[in-house]
Amino acid sequence: MTTPETEIVADEKVPTIEIVREFDATPERVFRAHIDPELYRQWVGPRSLTTRIIKWEGHTGGAWAFANDRDGEEIAAFFGSFHEVRPNERIVWTFTWEGAPDSVALETLTFERRGDGGTRLRVTSAFSDFASRDGMLSSGMDVGVKEGYDKLDELLQQHTGPAQQHAQDAARFSALVGSASPEDWSRPSPVSGWAAVDVVKHLIEWSRGFLAGGAGIEFETLDIEADPAAAWTQHVADIQSVLDDPAGRVLSNPHTGDMPVDKAIDMFYTADVWMHSWDLAKALGREPDLGQERCAAALEAMQPMEQMLRDSGQYGPAVPVADDASPQDKLMAFIGRDPAWQPGL
Repeated sequence: MTTPETEIVADEKVPTIEIVREFDATPERVFRAHIDPELYRQWVGPRSLTTRIIKWEGHTGGAWAFANDRDGEEIAAFFGSFHEVRPNERIVWTFTWEGAPDSVALETLTFERRGDGGTRLRVTSAFSDFASRDGMLSSGMDVGVKEGYDKLDELLQQHTGPAQQHAQDAARFSALVGSASPEDWSRPSPVSGWAAVDVVKHLIEWSRGFLAGGAGIEFETLDIEADPAAAWTQHVADIQSVLDDPAGRVLSNPHTGDMPVDKAIDMFYTADVWMHSWDLAKALGREPDLGQERCAAALEAMQPMEQMLRDSGQYGPAVPVADDASPQDKLMAFIGRDPAWQPGL
């Protein structure tokens, strides 16, 4: 996976710095990494330094302070106050380096939800004058910002739980659903005998039956044929509500045994949403992108179980592909999809 670029722009007309960075994690998770002191200290600043939280009152009107250390020696310290904390949307705080207490920056952080469920973080720092702004730029802050956000990326990837993973994968699938016109639902899909609407119907029907039979979790019946997009939206909310509050529930299944319901959803259903997004994208004439590293990891995990998977009837015969095919093409070919499939061909 390519590390996103961190954009740092200094305005020529006003003493501001704007920073823009993309994350694949949801706004809720990126926001939490900014407001939870235990998470914040793990990523903020350059790789050569560690962060020590001195004070942290992560709410509107609260104060904060932290220091950067190297080999146990304090290198720099910063402090400020939270002017506004709007959960998962916005943080406004002051930011001051102890070495220049008269130079106070007012920073506004916004957490914008992308169409695929990820986050566009936008940080605007306003200074009292150009000298203060330019002094910050010349201090090497770009290294600390870029390395810090790279560390945050790594941290977010380590802490993707069932609720967060479903939110991300369902959002990508929802973007495809939302892009479909009423006429699109009858388009053929790469799954033999399925139209585009059948991809949505499959995910909704089997997962609701899975939870009802294994965990006693019942949802209202949805009229998928009448309005696939509305049915999918409600279904995503239903599944997410279980993942956000699993409440210790256990799913029992003769094939999988007993396991926590959130783990079962993550292992069997969310992974299915992710892979079927390829089918729906293809059916709608879009170019799928499941993430090459994730595809490679999934293929590596499935190959030792190939015979069992084939015997289960879940996947058709493998489709031959070139040795230098992309991990995504190899994964789709492994489960019986033709990577070159196009509607009408």
